[in-house]
Amino acid sequence: MKLSTAVTVLALSSTAQAFAPSINGINTPQHVLGFQNEMASQARKLRFSCQRSMGGLCMSPKVVFDGGDILVEKDQSIPNEVVTGGLKDLEAKATISIQAKREEIAAYLANYKGQSGAAIVYSKLQEYGTDVVNGYSGGAILPLLDQFHEDHPRHQEDGAPKPIRWITNSNESSAGHIAEGIAKSAPVIKKDQKQPAGVIVATSGPGVTNLITPMQDAICDGVPLVVLCGQAATTAPPDAFQFAPAVELTRPCTKWSYQIKSAAEVPFVMDYAFYVARNGRPGPVFIDLPKDLQNQPITDESIESFTSSLSVKNSSFSAPESTEKDDSGVRLTQRPRVNGHIDHAIHLGD
Repeated sequence: MKLSTAVTVLALSSTAQAFAPSINGINTPQHVLGFQNEMASQARKLRFSCQRSMGGLCMSPKVVFDGGDILVEKDQSIPNEVVTGGLKDLEAKATISIQAKREEIAAYLANYKGQSGAAIVYSKLQEYGTDVVNGYSGGAILPLLDQFHEDHPRHQEDGAPKPIRWITNSNESSAGHIAEGIAKSAPVIKKDQKQPAGVIVATSGPGVTNLITPMQDAICDGVPLVVLCGQAATTAPPDAFQFAPAVELTRPCTKWSYQIKSAAEVPFVMDYAFYVARNGRPGPVFIDLPKDLQNQPITDESIESFTSSLSVKNSSFSAPESTEKDDSGVRLTQRPRVNGHIDHAIHLGD
């Protein structure tokens, strides 16, 4: 596996001259393609990606950048050992980044240890300044509705935040349109000068379908909404009582539609839901909450299980910890940086 000068010059074209260092008085791409470390960050702006061998040539210019000062004369190739060493260095950086991100995720989830999925949803609503929620009750959403009850133990704790006001509307459609009105008329939040999101809570099946019209209206008018609906338990059969393919039904009329796969996902999903609803062109976001996951608590064991099972999307390497699984849940995605580092971010959904 070797890197051809001709192939690389073709990729760099006229920009190579701008940041090719002068070595022994030679500074043209026809004679030299050596990049000192201080030049590497500029070169990486071209966003080269590490691809597998093509026609016996390694199409990985950034391997050269991490190898220090390498002088490549015309028609000269980079030795296999240099390329292999660069790949191993990148793989080591990726492994360290993956482990660091998993530890960061575990530390974040520890803040919610002992809380159920439903309790985390309520805590996140308070965190984002929600003071009123419109909705309609149903069996699949009862664990979350319990959090709103004035006699719930969470409201009796010393220093507990002010409870969120719950308004029961005549039906789910009314709840959606009222939440739209709240989002439109409420003053912008001083911290970021953006509209607050209207929040709706409803049950599964017909509860979801009754909200299609308000969500379509919101996406047409650019109104931020966070819609939280119950769903049949993950262990229930497909024809369970009031089951509906909520994510598929709501995807065309929302900015983002997602069903949680574990209570450990809830903090990240709620953070992202409010971000998507309120940033860019505002619009509705739909979150599907299976009933059993609303009751699932966060424990040390569940945190360890969740973090260790995170797969990696867009990985350039074949190490076991970098294997991408075919799922649509929470996973890590690889993000190479222009400074040579490899970071990993949380990826939600498809």
